[in-house]
Amino acid sequence: MRICDLVAKCAKEYSLADFGVLKLCVGSAGIIAGLLVPKKGKTSVLAAASVVFSLTLIPLMLKLIRTANDGKY
Repeated sequence: MRICDLVAKCAKEYSLADFGVLKLCVGSAGIIAGLLVPKKGKTSVLAAASVVFSLTLIPLMLKLIRTANDGKY
């Protein structure tokens, strides 16, 4: 099974609570990774993380707004 097929199957079967637990798990992994970065490299890691956060948050929020405006919520 390809990884994309597996992810699609999990997304269909996961509940909201499952996604919440997944988000906590990934967030915790990010915190752990951030704590392991040497002090002199933290600024560049923060900048990279901020860019990734912005590039992922904006499309998600636009989709949420579009869905809310369509009345599909």
